[in-house]
Formats: sequence, structure tokens, C-alpha cells
Amino acid sequence: MMRRRCVPSAVSMLLLLIVSCCVQHHHLLISAFTLPPPSLSRIHQPTTTCSGTVINFDRTTKRGTAKSSSLVIQLLSPSGIDEWPIISQTAVFFGAYAGLALACYPTIKLLESFSQSVVGLERWRIYMIDSTLPILMGLVYLLGGIGHFAAADSFQDIYPPMGTWGIWYLPGSAAFHVAWTGIIELFCGAGLIFSGIRDAIGSEDGEEENILINFIKPICASMLFLLTILVTPANIYMFTHGAVMGDMAPLDMSFHVIRFVVQVTFLSLLFTVARDSFFYAWGDELD
Repeated sequence: MMRRRCVPSAVSMLLLLIVSCCVQHHHLLISAFTLPPPSLSRIHQPTTTCSGTVINFDRTTKRGTAKSSSLVIQLLSPSGIDEWPIISQTAVFFGAYAGLALACYPTIKLLESFSQSVVGLERWRIYMIDSTLPILMGLVYLLGGIGHFAAADSFQDIYPPMGTWGIWYLPGSAAFHVAWTGIIELFCGAGLIFSGIRDAIGSEDGEEENILINFIKPICASMLFLLTILVTPANIYMFTHGAVMGDMAPLDMSFHVIRFVVQVTFLSLLFTVARDSFFYAWGDELD
């Protein structure tokens, strides 16, 4: 006998994730509908702060390199943080991570309460964890992974140059980091879609299932959760130094507020999917 699970319409959730996708990959939309941006000489002007590092900024390629000096050449940003002392910029960097943690914790608890008190655990599993959330979020990250290669230069533009915030000295080129993060988004996004569709369709009763297949969903969700944390410095760089993707016009502060809310939402949903799907898969194996 065939056991099936239906994917709900979940119109509100779909709209939320579509908006999130648009914010995450805004350069693909804005470049198609906006007028040509101001010249780079107006957007990217050098400023100086006290530091032992200099970032030589190429106005044509929008790349930065660092060497020993008493000056730092950075991007002007709407936030003005790139003009602060380096120690203050470092504090903002770590403060951004602290803000994410403080915002994600109550959001995760809210989702937990919503699943138990409003939806009910059985329906939460069938309609959200098993199918809807993995499929929709998988699509978002799959598209993001494609963007890492289709618009690689745009993603490289927001990779922090050596010496940024006085602490950023990660080995490897911008192209390398854009490539490996794109690969993870591609494979894990596809993994979420596969596992979500598989659970939505159902399987034959008594069908022998591979234990590894049952854990694809929590593994992929966990990897995307960690990846989203690891690529956060690119978002912080956009906020603190005014970096933009491709030929976009400068982004005002409202964009960064929206981006922060979207990132908190994604991290909370990924954590919830990873945690709940792991316990469901583990419980199924014990049964």
C-alpha cells in the first residue's frame, strides 16, 4: 500500500521565501531594472584610518590587497563604519555575530512554540519539516549556488580584502571562496529538494530504506546553517564598507536591516529543519 504525504499550499511561507530569495540574490533583479549606477569614482573613494595595514583598491576591478603602511584605503559606506578606528570596526564585526545569535535564539523558540501549540507536532512534521520547508529552502540555496558561478565576479566583489576590520587574513582568493561556497549551496540545496520531494511522495510500506538517505535532510540543513554563518563576513563587509555586487548602486541602511531580518529567518528555519528532521529520522530508525 502506498503511503503518501501531501505538500500544503503554504502561500504565506512561499511568499516569505520568495522575498528572501530576492533579497539574498538582489543583484540579479536590480541590475535588470535600475538605471546605470553612479561612477565608481563617486561610490568608491579612499578614506584613511589609523592602522598598520593598507588596502590598495583597484577602482576598475573593485579588488583590494593589503600591505604594511599607516593608512587604510577603504570604501565609503552609508554606515560610515569604514571611517572608524580599526578597533571599533573589529568590535562591529563581532557585534554583528552576537546580534545574529541574540536574534536567532528567540526566533527558534518561537518556531518551536508555533509547531507545538498552533500546528501540532504531527502536522508540523508532515507538512513543514518533511516537505514544504526543505523544498522551498532548497530551491533558494540551489539558485544561490548557481549564482556563485553565473555571476562569480559579483560575489567576489563582496569578499573582504585582506586586513579588513584589522582581523581578516583568511588564506585563499576571493574566487576560491566563492567557488567552494557555491558548490556547497548547489549540493545541499539539491539534497534538501530531493529529500523533501521524496518524503512528500512517500514510499511503499515495508520498503527497505537506506539509513543514509533518511539523514540527507538534517545533514544538508546543518551544512547550510553553518555555511550561512561562515559567509556572514561578506554581509558585514557590505554593511561596514559599502561593498556592492557588480555594478549596483550604493545600498542604503534599510537594505541592511532587511538583510539582517532575512538572515535571522533563514538561520532559524535551517536550525529547526536540521534539528527536527534529525530526531524524526533517528526515531524512525529506532522504530
